[in-house]
Amino acid sequence: MEESLMDQVTAIVAEHWQGMGRGTLRLLKERFPGVVFIVAPASDVIEEPFRRSGPVDLHFINTQDHCVSVMSNSQRAGGILLAVRE
Repeated sequence: MEESLMDQVTAIVAEHWQGMGRGTLRLLKERFPGVVFIVAPASDVIEEPFRRSGPVDLHFINTQDHCVSVMSNSQRAGGILLAVRE
């Protein structure tokens, strides 16, 4: 995943999450059709995020296996998990 894509995702979450909440997911999926986006409670994720944007922690996810898993390798990531702190 390129740094510019991560910057754009972070900016969209920062701008829209407070007003749209999970509706932000639709914006992300429309803007980046080849990237998988998932939302989960931050309390369900023990790994450190690669970025934070307001109440949302951003994590890379591996989408190549049967089950999605959090990973730290941005070059192999197929998506981003938005872990919401409430």
